Amino acid sequence: MDLHIRISPSRVLEIGGGKLRLGSSAVVGKVEVRNDGLYLGDKLVVFRQALKCPVRVGGSYLCHGPAEVPRFFYRVIYADGLNVLLRYAELYATDRLNRGDCLAEYLYAVVWGAPYLWDLYYRKTPTIPRRCADVASLLVARGLRETRLYTPPHVDNATAALLGLLKFGEALGLIEFSWWGLAVALRYGVYSALRWRLPHTPDMWFLLFGIYSALDPVVVPGGVAVDLGILRALPYLVARILGRWLVAFNSAGLYMAAGNFNMMTEGGRKRASYASCDGVMCDVGGLLFNKCVDVDCGIFRTWDFEFKGPIKCPSWDLPYVAVEPCK
Repeated sequence: MDLHIRISPSRVLEIGGGKLRLGSSAVVGKVEVRNDGLYLGDKLVVFRQALKCPVRVGGSYLCHGPAEVPRFFYRVIYADGLNVLLRYAELYATDRLNRGDCLAEYLYAVVWGAPYLWDLYYRKTPTIPRRCADVASLLVARGLRETRLYTPPHVDNATAALLGLLKFGEALGLIEFSWWGLAVALRYGVYSALRWRLPHTPDMWFLLFGIYSALDPVVVPGGVAVDLGILRALPYLVARILGRWLVAFNSAGLYMAAGNFNMMTEGGRKRASYASCDGVMCDVGGLLFNKCVDVDCGIFRTWDFEFKGPIKCPSWDLPYVAVEPCK
C-alpha cells in the first residue's frame, strides 16, 4: 500500500512504506487498513480536525505556512461486508475533496453538515456558499421543492446521473461495470451492484458516494428525509448524516432507523437526544446496537426475528443484534 492523500489544500498524508508521513513528521510502523479504520502497528489512527498552522507554543512555531484545517472522511460509515472497501473509499474521497472536486463537496455537506443545510433544518433562510454553488443550490432546492421552483444546473450526463437528475430509463442506459457505474446504480436503486467485485483504484471513492446516494438524505425544514431501500441488500448500516449518527437495520422485514436528529423514514423510527458509535457498536438513547445486555424485559432484534421479554444474550454469532429495554 502506497497512498498520497491530500488532507488539506497544501498538506499531503503519505501512507505506506512502513510509515505514516505528514510534512516533515513521520511515524514508523506496519500500516494496515482494517474494518474499523487505519492502523499503525496495532494502534488505530485517529484523525481530528484540530491541526492549524502556524501553531505557536512557548514562543516557537511548530509549523509554518497558511492557516488551514484538514477536512476528511474517516470512519463515517459501516456496512456489513464492505467495511475495508469503505475505509479505502474514505481516503480517496478525502483526496478528491481537498483537490476541489464539487461532487466530493456535495458528499462532505451531507456527511458532516454545512451551515446552509442546518439553516434549512432549523427553518431559516439558507445562504448558498460561493464554492460549488450549483451542488449546494441543488441540495437546498430539493429541501424546498414543495415551496420553491428550481431549474437544475446544466451539467453533463455523467454528473447528472450521479446527482439523480436523469430519468430512470436514461440513467439505466449509462450504468457500466465500474466504480462510477456502481454509484449511478445505487442512486437509482439497483442495489445488486453492491455484489460487484471491482479493482482497487482511486475511483473507489464512488462506493462512498454511491451508498450515500442510495440513502439520499434530503434536508427539509424540520428534519432529514432518508431512503432506507438499501436495506434490501444490507442487513444494517451505520452512517453519519450531517455529522450525527444514523443507525438503520432490517429486522424481520421491518426497516428500523434510530439517530439523534429528526428523521423522516419509511418504517420504524426512533429518535434520541444522543447517539454515540464506536464502529458498528452504537448507543442511541436506550437502543443498544451490536451490544447485547441481559435484561429482565427488553426487545431483542436480529435480521430475521424480534422477541420481547427477558433477554439472555446468545453465545452464537449473529449479523447484528439490537437490544432495547422495555419501557
